[in-house]
Amino acid sequence: MKVAGRTVLVVGAGAVAERKVRSLLDAGARVRLVAPEASPELRRLAQNATIEWRTRRFESKDADGAWLAFAATSDPDVQREVAAAADERRIFLVATDDLANSSAYSGAIVRRAPFTIAISSSGATPALTRLLREIIEEVLPNPDWVAHAQALRAQWIATAKPMGERFGDLVRELANRTK
Repeated sequence: MKVAGRTVLVVGAGAVAERKVRSLLDAGARVRLVAPEASPELRRLAQNATIEWRTRRFESKDADGAWLAFAATSDPDVQREVAAAADERRIFLVATDDLANSSAYSGAIVRRAPFTIAISSSGATPALTRLLREIIEEVLPNPDWVAHAQALRAQWIATAKPMGERFGDLVRELANRTK
C-alpha cells in the first residue's frame, strides 16, 4: 500500500508496534500512535514530533481520519474495539496475532537495494513469517555483489552473451568473491 503522506493509526506501543511504526515511517506515513505507555524508541519519536502519540487507552475517535490501522496490543478487548472502529470507518485493519479481527494482513518485508522481498502467511503464522524474513536477510548478497552483478550485466549486454550462459557466469563470479 502507498501510505506516504497518509495517516496510519497504530494502537499499542511494544516491540511489534515499534517495528510497524519504523516500517510506516520508512514508507513516508504520518503515524498516530495510541497507547498509555510506549517503548523508549517510540517515546523518542514522539518527543521529536516524528509521530503523534496519544498517551491513553484507545478510543473510537482515534480512528478518525486514518487511512489504515494496526492493532498491536495483547489485550483482546482493545483489539476488538479497534476492529469495530476501523470497520465503522471502512479502514483496513491489521490486527497482530488476531486473524478474527483483521481485515488485512501485512507481510514481512526485506529491503536491500535493489531487492524488495515480501513474505506473508496471510496472518496464519506470523512468527514463522518473521523467521523466514530473518533467514532471507542473512543470505541476500551484500552491496558489492550487486554492483558486481550490474557490471557483469553491462558486459553481457555489450557482448550479446546468451541468457543461459549469464547465470552460470554470475554464480561463479560471486562464489569467487566470497573466498
